[in-house]
Amino acid sequence: MPILSPKNLVCLSLVSLGLTVSGACDTITLKDGREIKGDIIKNDSNGVLIEYFVTATIKDQKTFSSDEITKIVTLTEDEKAFLALGSRATPPTVLDTSFYDPLIYKKIPDFFKQYPYSRHMSELRIDMRSLTSERERVNAGDRRIDGVWITAAQVAADPYQMGARIEFHKLKQQASMDDPVITLKTYELLEKNYPGSAVLPDAIEIARPQLDSLQAKVAAIQGDFDTVAKKRQETISSLLADQAKEMQNSLENEAAQAKADIASATKDGSKFFPIFRNVKESLDALQALIQTERVRLKLFSVSDMRESLSDTADAARLIASSNLKDAQAQLDAAAKLWPANADIATLKQKIEDAAKQEAAKTTTTSK
Repeated sequence: MPILSPKNLVCLSLVSLGLTVSGACDTITLKDGREIKGDIIKNDSNGVLIEYFVTATIKDQKTFSSDEITKIVTLTEDEKAFLALGSRATPPTVLDTSFYDPLIYKKIPDFFKQYPYSRHMSELRIDMRSLTSERERVNAGDRRIDGVWITAAQVAADPYQMGARIEFHKLKQQASMDDPVITLKTYELLEKNYPGSAVLPDAIEIARPQLDSLQAKVAAIQGDFDTVAKKRQETISSLLADQAKEMQNSLENEAAQAKADIASATKDGSKFFPIFRNVKESLDALQALIQTERVRLKLFSVSDMRESLSDTADAARLIASSNLKDAQAQLDAAAKLWPANADIATLKQKIEDAAKQEAAKTTTTSK
């Protein structure tokens, strides 16, 4: 496949999204009214050679004679480079500086050096200040979750729930990447470190289908394992001695790596390990782990957990209005549904503190 120019990459992205590519690519307007958008490779007496997208994924090159063309619009080099920068809009969730770093330290400075005359210079300078400011926020401990900035002070005020929210959004991002092992490891650590967090019910509902996804991958490999192993052995038998030895060593190294990964998986508090397609013992161990975890996660009643969280939310409102008796009743109900709910202990302490303040006021008044 030929390497795409930055401009053609932009065109492909727009076409793939079903968006108009007007102004994003070179354009040839033909006498029959058609517009061909893409990357003009050559324009001479023989005509115009343009590379364009027939579909969202298929390119073609074609030469149009000058007699066929009524208008040619060519994108400038700085416009191509500007479009190739991609979006500078802050993502809804920012947990580290990885979004900012390439823009601040590479892409935008390179554009400044190469195209100081560009009409986009002013816009990019504004973007650069904004991106740098936001990066400093993240570096100082602020985080952005679902479009809302959470300050380092807010994180420090409730490190347990805020820490859980941050890990939960990592989990959501990973769940979309089709790597159930990584997603399940993140879930395990979230459950281990934040077992009473408000995000845990949602995290469980993400983890359950990830187990199904991993099960499907493992089952598919196991189903073909004997056939693949037989063909592999036949291949080894047909190779020269040194080649056969090299392939055998590779299989032995994979088996050793699988054993090491299984052993190290528990060190960070998780149990899951990568899929090793050629190691039967590893596949069997992963299959057993999936079954055990599926049974374990079924023991969680997500509906009870959510109802418990609703009760603690009601208790918090009652405490704020000084209705401590009803607040305590709500906490008791929450504890019956989900004893691990971390908000219960926090709000119980608030009730105790409020009761002490009320008692102190009463004593002062009686004197």
